[in-house]
Amino acid sequence: MGGLKDWTLASAQKVLALKDPGERVERELERAQAQDISVLVQGDDDFPAVFESLYDPPFVLWRAGEYLPGDEKAIAVIGCRRPSLYGKQAALKLGEDITRAGYTVVSGLARGIDSIAHEGALKFSKGRTVAFLGSGLLNIYPPENKKLAEEIVSRGALFSEYPLSAKPLAMHFPQRNRLISGASRGVLVVEANKDSGSFITVDHALDQGKPVFAVPGPIHQKQSEGTHALIQQGAKLVTSVEDIFHELHDTHASTVLKSRVGITTPSAERLSEEERAVLEHLAYEPVHIDALARSTGANPRRLNELLLSLELQGFVQQAPGHCYFRV
Repeated sequence: MGGLKDWTLASAQKVLALKDPGERVERELERAQAQDISVLVQGDDDFPAVFESLYDPPFVLWRAGEYLPGDEKAIAVIGCRRPSLYGKQAALKLGEDITRAGYTVVSGLARGIDSIAHEGALKFSKGRTVAFLGSGLLNIYPPENKKLAEEIVSRGALFSEYPLSAKPLAMHFPQRNRLISGASRGVLVVEANKDSGSFITVDHALDQGKPVFAVPGPIHQKQSEGTHALIQQGAKLVTSVEDIFHELHDTHASTVLKSRVGITTPSAERLSEEERAVLEHLAYEPVHIDALARSTGANPRRLNELLLSLELQGFVQQAPGHCYFRV
């Protein structure tokens, strides 16, 4: 707790600096303006109201993009940096469904589950997502997520409480995690190892009185150890977004989700009988092509043609090892 108090004092000094017309501060503000980045100070009208109730709210926030009033209706989706294929599928699907139901996806732009959750939110044409960074907004980390960051700015916002060019120091990430939970109505952990940094966000959520959700996974995977531990400790088990809305007593979200099923989703009506037969034997878990050939009775060469057609139409994806799964 001492480190957090020290950081709070440092933040206070930054706010005082922003009010100082010194040359260095003016240069920083000019850089922000040139990059269309807003500087929000606690007490400003456009400072996110969701942080007002935090016992340690940020004194200053740098924002790229637009944060709308509706973004306060959000679910945080977090998890490990090296997810399994199962975890990737779950994060993508849940991220998309959360936005289809009218919620915003909040995460940290980190490698793995965070990035995939943002991508899932953006899959829906009207989906919105918000990311909180552990570096400055002009120093996107990880660097391979620069394009994703640009997409988030176009349909959401990037936030940081650190100067524009701040490095992604290890101490920054546990501190920013309180903002991820603070900006959300609940925190969903998709996959996590036992020592995952996701537990820091979970602790913040519990301190803030927010519900915690966890996705169960295969018992033999390390990425499931953390989520299973959370479920044993009382986290709400989630197999679909309906479980989240039920816990939040939000029946309206379920209605909105059902009304939007099929929007920008490929329709199976145009498929041939052969393609439908193959699709019916595919699940959201990868199936090896040999097993698929046995279950469908299809000629291997013809099966390859059908799978390629289904993949091009957006119904299936190929996984490593000649495996296929339904999207």
